[in-house]
Amino acid sequence: MILRKGSSNQYLNDYRNGKIKKGLGLNCKLDDHLRFKTKQFNGVLGSDNVGKTYFVIWYMLALSTQHNLKWCLWMDENSKGQALRDLIQMYSGTNYMDLPINKIEMYSGIIEEWFSFVDNAPSYTPDALLKVFESADCDGYFIDPFNQLDHDMTYNENIKFIRSLKRWCKNKSKTVYLSMHPVTSSGRKISEYPKEHDWKGHPMIPNKSMAEGGKLFANMADDWINVHRLTKHPTMKWFTMIDIDKVKDKDSGGSQTEMNVPVLLEYNYGLGFKINGVDPIKRINKPQQRQIEPVTPVINYSITMQENQGINFKDEPKKTSYNKPDDCPF
Repeated sequence: MILRKGSSNQYLNDYRNGKIKKGLGLNCKLDDHLRFKTKQFNGVLGSDNVGKTYFVIWYMLALSTQHNLKWCLWMDENSKGQALRDLIQMYSGTNYMDLPINKIEMYSGIIEEWFSFVDNAPSYTPDALLKVFESADCDGYFIDPFNQLDHDMTYNENIKFIRSLKRWCKNKSKTVYLSMHPVTSSGRKISEYPKEHDWKGHPMIPNKSMAEGGKLFANMADDWINVHRLTKHPTMKWFTMIDIDKVKDKDSGGSQTEMNVPVLLEYNYGLGFKINGVDPIKRINKPQQRQIEPVTPVINYSITMQENQGINFKDEPKKTSYNKPDDCPF
């Protein structure tokens, strides 16, 4: 079908008048780089145990509390109970073990209005999973992780899947986040910080070209999110690094993060991340504050990092607002 002449006049006028609608944000630093937009396929890349799933469900919860979005999650490596436990703790702003059962049931009911969970006992082909997704009728969906689908990881099968996924997102006006692991080489010595770096020997943030299955995933994605954490560092393991590697449509908001300048998310006792001291989760009650001795992160960032995130570790390291939690789920 040939589009009729003049069919883009509204867009041209809106762009000229600065009326292009921005994607949904969280009213914090992350909005400069990451926005929720409909009809998108977004890649989420990170090594095992860095907290990819934890970050994504937190991000979805924060969006739900501010914009009432609904989600459907297929998590092959995490149970519904585990995810609900973490979401309840984040949303309540209270350590899960300190909540009475009636409060747990109340928060669970609220969260399940926003989140639907796909049974992870059966094995799903990509097409079968998309059919299950359709029955949920949500705003966004999470496939976690890609390599656990019943799918041959060949180039032809991968590109066939991504084409059908992008078409599904566009035709159904839905957004899908696809969680992936990096290739084996990302865990070798060549991918570690060099000896002159404060984090020498720790793994560097992977980039979109390192995704299992090749760069075709990044080539076809709308946005790309790299999730990273220094899991063996004594203080930095409590910070999650978000590196935005691709934003296809910058007109509607978002941008790549600068090289080696990720957005830092503070763990905050498992009560939901803080970004530059801002907790984006909009709660129905005031969260309880835990009185714990703070811990000092060890970071020697560039001036660019300090300016972009309001962090100044040049002279005396700035202390965070939490200590090492005993119940970290990562």
